[in-house]
Amino acid sequence: MKFTADDGSRRQFFLTFGRSAGDIEVNGKYVENSRIIDNKTEGYCVSWAYDEMQRGITDDLGVIEVKDERVTCISKDMRAEFYGSFPKYVLDISNNGEIICSLDIKEPADNNYNSEVSEQFRGLFGYRLANLYFDFKGILFEKEFSGKCYAQKVIVVGPFIPWKWSRIVFRNGSILTYYIPNIEIGGVEYNIYNSMDFYDAETRKMYRFKKAKVNECPSEKGDKRWVITAEEGRVFMVTKSYCKESFSFTNNFNFRYIENLVDVVDFQAETEDRVITLQETGSGLGMVEDTSGFVI
Repeated sequence: MKFTADDGSRRQFFLTFGRSAGDIEVNGKYVENSRIIDNKTEGYCVSWAYDEMQRGITDDLGVIEVKDERVTCISKDMRAEFYGSFPKYVLDISNNGEIICSLDIKEPADNNYNSEVSEQFRGLFGYRLANLYFDFKGILFEKEFSGKCYAQKVIVVGPFIPWKWSRIVFRNGSILTYYIPNIEIGGVEYNIYNSMDFYDAETRKMYRFKKAKVNECPSEKGDKRWVITAEEGRVFMVTKSYCKESFSFTNNFNFRYIENLVDVVDFQAETEDRVITLQETGSGLGMVEDTSGFVI
């Protein structure tokens, strides 16, 4: 689950948990293949935030329970409870007894943009992905926190392969996402899938673009930039990182996954009837996922 503020600040909050059908090492900790018994399974939990500074909440083995419209994830220091029924939910998280967040989550104002399901397979490997999009409001670290969020479930079949992904939330509620999973054979990169979607909050219309391209621009200062284009320049965006969290997965091979929090430096999108820029959308904030490696 990923939460992004809509008040012009850089505040973002993340909760991720899951299990593996096989043994794997996550961030240097061994996660065994576990079965679901009495609605519970062993897994791994990660939660962190940016709230004027980077703040780690948990990065540890945990127990996941799904029961009676409630999902509970418990690690050594953290307890997270996600409960309710569509279209209203609540997320409560505490760390060593201290309340980290309490968020009311509800269907977005435009219910035409509230979910996404994607499935892509090539031969013996691929993925299934489901996103539910929400608005949220509540408390994070004893301060009011509101904006856009989503809950995501991903099922990976076969090898863990790299991808390029980002979700940017603009001040006016517009949202841009791209997703490009890929494999490399003989030094040549092949896209399994390529998509870019832009939701224009002003018109409440969704625009889909093809041939998305992402170019990374490293910086000696560590604030990496990404230049994103689609359809020969119909979309142009530049993002700049201000914070990151790294993860590693090891099983026969190594896979690296980095969550980069970014600001939008420049943006332009051409639709059928107008050109949309940062002047219309307001500032943009979100995440760029940076991945590399391979895990079987």
